[in-house]
Amino acid sequence: MHTLLAPALTKRLANYKILSKQIVRGGHKGERRSQRLGSSLEFSDYRLYNPGDDLRQIDWNTYARTQKYYIKRFLDEQELAVSVYLDCSKSMGVNGDKWHRAQQLAATFAFLSLANADRLSFMPVASDSRAYPYTKGKAMTNKVLNFIEQSKLATSDVRLGEKLLPIAHQGRQGALSILISDFLDEPEALFAAVKKMQAKRQQVLLLQVLLPEEQNPNYVGDLQLIDIETGGLREVSMSRKVLANYKQLYKDHINQIHTFCKERGVDFITCSTSTSLEETVFSLLRQKGWIGR
Repeated sequence: MHTLLAPALTKRLANYKILSKQIVRGGHKGERRSQRLGSSLEFSDYRLYNPGDDLRQIDWNTYARTQKYYIKRFLDEQELAVSVYLDCSKSMGVNGDKWHRAQQLAATFAFLSLANADRLSFMPVASDSRAYPYTKGKAMTNKVLNFIEQSKLATSDVRLGEKLLPIAHQGRQGALSILISDFLDEPEALFAAVKKMQAKRQQVLLLQVLLPEEQNPNYVGDLQLIDIETGGLREVSMSRKVLANYKQLYKDHINQIHTFCKERGVDFITCSTSTSLEETVFSLLRQKGWIGR
């Protein structure tokens, strides 16, 4: 059994679903109401019969009253394809809390997808772990969440964007793609991958997971900093000037991502590990319109 989501949390999550701006008609039925007309049980309206219409759709009770042939129309119900990408580069494992929270958030979106008859795929980016192909149904929940929990961090120096770019085309046309990462690497390759996803008419959501000290470090004294991905060392004397320079560089980096997302219509949310998972999901994600009832 997985340990990512507590039973009390999943019970509460069962009342929610992932909200998407687009649902593209596909070959499979789902539980999401579409503006298209189809063959669900959700009645839409009547229209007069036209030659060539399916005779089985004629409402004979209405004919008995009006002596006119009317067709009953129903709202179509479609599934949503959801692809969850989890950054497994070394920087995600700089602290156990950060990696665990990223896995929990991936599990949250997986649970919401499977609980609402959406089609889910999970991709551990930059990891030796294989991807979990598209699957569907509540019965698959424990299996998928166990798979997410067992995903491994990268063992070599790899970058999210460089690994994401070659697989960005794998998501389905019109899918919802959710990227979970710290996004602390150079963003050019990430931006190229997002553009590639959008070329397939996918809605892209970026969820940044950070430690409090990554946002606002308060180190003091002479330190030896180690790059967790390259193993490089740097001797640093932590002064107010050094900390101010870091904060400015961090701000510029985040502003660059925000600017790109605004121009491309991509949602970007930052969440800290200092905030509980429940507050992140039911307050932050709900407030931003990523999930709802």
